[in-house]
Amino acid sequence: MNLLSEIESFVPLTEQEAEAKQELLKLVQKYDKEILSRECEAGHITCSGLVLSPDLKKTLMAYHLIYQSVGWLGGHADGEEDLSGVAFREVQEETSVQKVYFLSKKILSIDILPVPAHEKHGKHVPEHLHYNVTYGFIAPENQNIADKPDENRNVRWIEINKIPELCTEQHMIPIYQKIITRMQNIAVEKKKIPERMKQPLLDWYPEHHRDLPWRQDKEPYHVWISEIMLQQTRVEAVKNYYQRFLETLPDVKALADCPEDKLLKLWEGLGYYNRVRNMQKASQTVMQEYQGQFPADYDKIRALSGIGDYTAGAVCSICWNLPTPAVDGNVLRVLARLEEDFRNILDNEVKKDFTGQLEKIYDSEHAGTLTQALMELGATVCIPNGAPKCDICPVRKICMSKQNHSQDILPVREKKQKRRTEQKTVFVLQYEDKIAVRKRPANGLLASLWELPNVEGVLTPEECIRTCSAWGVQPRELIKMNQRKHVFTHITWEMQGVFLKCSQQNSDFVWANPGELESVYSLPTAFRCILSE
Repeated sequence: MNLLSEIESFVPLTEQEAEAKQELLKLVQKYDKEILSRECEAGHITCSGLVLSPDLKKTLMAYHLIYQSVGWLGGHADGEEDLSGVAFREVQEETSVQKVYFLSKKILSIDILPVPAHEKHGKHVPEHLHYNVTYGFIAPENQNIADKPDENRNVRWIEINKIPELCTEQHMIPIYQKIITRMQNIAVEKKKIPERMKQPLLDWYPEHHRDLPWRQDKEPYHVWISEIMLQQTRVEAVKNYYQRFLETLPDVKALADCPEDKLLKLWEGLGYYNRVRNMQKASQTVMQEYQGQFPADYDKIRALSGIGDYTAGAVCSICWNLPTPAVDGNVLRVLARLEEDFRNILDNEVKKDFTGQLEKIYDSEHAGTLTQALMELGATVCIPNGAPKCDICPVRKICMSKQNHSQDILPVREKKQKRRTEQKTVFVLQYEDKIAVRKRPANGLLASLWELPNVEGVLTPEECIRTCSAWGVQPRELIKMNQRKHVFTHITWEMQGVFLKCSQQNSDFVWANPGELESVYSLPTAFRCILSE
């Protein structure tokens, strides 16, 4: 089983954890995949996630109905060997947070936890043991959170020093404190990496960099031309174009004055012709506003046509040693692996964060060399396609992803999925003082939660009556209709609410009074919004 290697890689830090690890390994060898099932007689594996805020001062917890205490988030493995994936999924499902990131994909703790006998979904569950593995996550506070009504209440951020006051399970408090301390230590080590990588990169670059034509001097015009050409184009393809371009247009004035036909001919084969058109517009601005001299100022260069953050950062740092990092996909990949950062590098906030980290270590003597060293490392060692060449990497000793063997799954690159829209007609069927609800399927969106009866599409009043008649509830009065919208991560529900009084109950539905809707058959927000005024 794959989980054997995951458990074996956990390094116990306490005697109790060492014993728990050995017992769990024995159970895995004895029961194989059965240990992932709730039916295993010896107990079963559960996966928890302890979520901290970015400043590491708060944790996201919920009041759990089974334990009657505030606690972490998690759930049963239920046959899945990807334990970290289970923990991640449970954190999202129990809180509705969407932006949540692994601090590390290593197991942070293994604990054997007793579970008292309890009732769940109307069934008695005898006391048993959870062999619990825990992972650490970071999540921004400024996002919507919600309860998972059939399991927890009052999901919220709490200060970590408040855990002893709010947690009634006394045996869990030292476990939470232990894991939080480990997470804080990991975070501290990550913050040290940019400063620790600086000198090794500065020592490595002079001897190991490629001898490229645009690295022969620090003339801003030369650096700028090369950076624009290298966008979307391989280095080997650019070399000859670069040489020919400078022979024909040796300076800003020559580029500004060049006839368009001649300019496009020089560029022929490089593609993305707007690049060279913007270059000419920028050169004309430099001639008109700066007397043909590139301004040694990031904002002024950034304002020129066709120049973005990366190019402006490269020109300013390489040519004048200004503290302006040039952060592109190569650099993001290097930093994500060095810090074992599981955030999405396509997220602008992540890019800003890495840029800010680099700005703190840039100085007026080495800024340009550091920019080029990071570029070179990403292009030749910590490569985008294929396995990184860790054996020759100058910063391999401080690379957290190498230490934890996660370099092959980093960086995380998740393009935003376009949210699709689904239209539904949702029925509020009223019989005396009761409303019809039913349980959703065990799989998929809002799995196993309660819902109001609904169908796909927007029905006319006549179609609504026919649908309810087919359900056997004998609709007798259409009270009102309303419109509501609920937004999930990848889906938006546009809902038409239809309120109908009925003359008969249908056994396919559960008919709940208002009190039961609050306590027993609690509806998720997606359906509760239909009932709101």
